[in-house]
Formats: sequence, C-alpha cells, structure tokens
Amino acid sequence: MKASISAEDREYVGLDVVDNNGETHDLTLEKEGGEIKYHEQDGYPDHPDERTHSEGEHVSHARRYAQYYVDQETEHDTLPWDIDAERFETVRQALQELSIEDIETHFSELLEQSLSHYADDPDVDIGNTTRPQSLPAEMIGGDDAVMYKQEIYLDEDDRIEATSGIGIMYYVARGDRTTVWHGDAPDREPDARVEVFPAPLVDPAPFRDYLVYNLRCQIRDCYLMMGMEPPEAYKVLGHGQYRFTGKYDSFELYPPYYDFSAEIPGYSHEFRPDLPITWDELGSIVSSEREQSLFDQIKGSLFSR
Repeated sequence: MKASISAEDREYVGLDVVDNNGETHDLTLEKEGGEIKYHEQDGYPDHPDERTHSEGEHVSHARRYAQYYVDQETEHDTLPWDIDAERFETVRQALQELSIEDIETHFSELLEQSLSHYADDPDVDIGNTTRPQSLPAEMIGGDDAVMYKQEIYLDEDDRIEATSGIGIMYYVARGDRTTVWHGDAPDREPDARVEVFPAPLVDPAPFRDYLVYNLRCQIRDCYLMMGMEPPEAYKVLGHGQYRFTGKYDSFELYPPYYDFSAEIPGYSHEFRPDLPITWDELGSIVSSEREQSLFDQIKGSLFSR
C-alpha cells in the first residue's frame, strides 16, 4: 500500500492510494472524523455487487489505508476507533497491567458469563459461579454458538477507567447474528472492545491474559484490513475481530488467521496465560508416555481453584 496527499483545504484532504494490486484510488476525506466523501478508481467495477470478493477487499483496503495515512501523516484524527491499532495497543498494555482486584472490578461479569458455560463440565470447577445474563430465548444453536463483547474506556492517563456491560452475540437464523447489550456504558466512543468465546478459565489472571491476547489478534486484523502486513509482534493466530473472521474463512485473498492451528509463514499461536503454576511445573506433570490425554493431565492444574 502506498499513498500521497494531493490536495488539502479547510475541510478536506485529497490523496492518491495505490493498493496491493497496483491500482490507483483517488479519495477525499473529511478532516473531522475521516468520513470518505469521494472515491474514484478505474481498476474494479464501480458497483460493489459486480466486484469479486478480492476486488471488493482491495477497494476496502484503499479506503481504510487512506484514513490511516492521513491519521499518521497529519494532525487530523481520521481513523475510526474500531480499526485503530495504536489505540488498541494502548488498551492492551493497560489491560495487561491490571491487578487481580481491578480485573474483578471491570471484568468479573464477563468472566462469570464465560465460565457459566462449563457448569455441567466435570473437568472444570466453576465454584459458585452463576450466569449473570440469560441467553436470549430466540437464540438458535447450542450454548456454544455465542460470543461475548465488552467495551473498554481509558482515562486521560491511559488507564482503564470504565467498561461497558456485556454484549451477547448470537444466531437468530442460519448465517444471521445479532447482538444484545446489557448494562450501561459511558456516553462516548470506546477505546477498544474485547470479543471472546466462552473459555474454561476460572481465575482472573489467565482470563485477563485471554482478553489481552484477543486484543493482540485484533491489532493484527487492523493492519490486515488496511492491506498491510502487521508488525512482527502481531503476527499471531487466533480470534480477533469477529467481523473479519468470515473473510479469513471464506475469501481466497486471506489465509485463516483466526485458526490457531493454521500453518501461515511467519505467524504462530502465542497465547500463554498466567497460570496458577509455572510453565516448568506444568511441563513436569505432562508426559507423552502416559495413557491420559494432555487435557486430562493438566486439567487439575488449570481448571480448578
């Protein structure tokens, strides 16, 4: 991706973007907020419905990269919050530094909601956990066909000041998901949003690390969706932003970055939660010579209190 600013007045910035397919895009952005007011290109069909998936993605990359480029090269804030990798990294660091008490203050409901999915699992000790929010009656599929969201808000010192209530994303029909939100949220844009599937993590510290890793994957997504390779620190595999997962799963342009077992050169699965035992201790209880599965060997150390 390449770009250069071609024009500027009091309200707008004009620029040329060359996408990864070598096609040039002429775009005009509002300085306030980054809304794209004009976009012209000759490399792909004008009507979105007439483009292939790959052609549509190249057009989307150009638009997001234009917002990113102006955001980086000028004093104007033109990048939407939900694809702002630098802002997400600031939130990721603030989240990583939270104490156990702070995790419980901001994310205890999300932890309990996640853990409640394992109430009938004899291998997971959920203690006295109950499900804070009932799953919607119109939801189709089993309990596992759900994902949770929570928005995060920073203060002026880039520390976590507040979080929203829980968002429950679920299927209402085949291929059709919706989200219902519970609780209150500050009346401003969030700085980031974690998106997680239920996981058998019983302690606050590893659950915090689960959220931190989700943001790391989301930062990867921010770069990829602007047509850029992410920096080395974000070349990781795993679930990031759900809205991009379908593209990774279905479009030939992308490999399956969401799949932690995928073989993508330069990318790896690096989720290493803070465990109640050290990695050396964990290694000492695992043996390939035992008849037990790896899960059965470690479950007592990871999923009990």
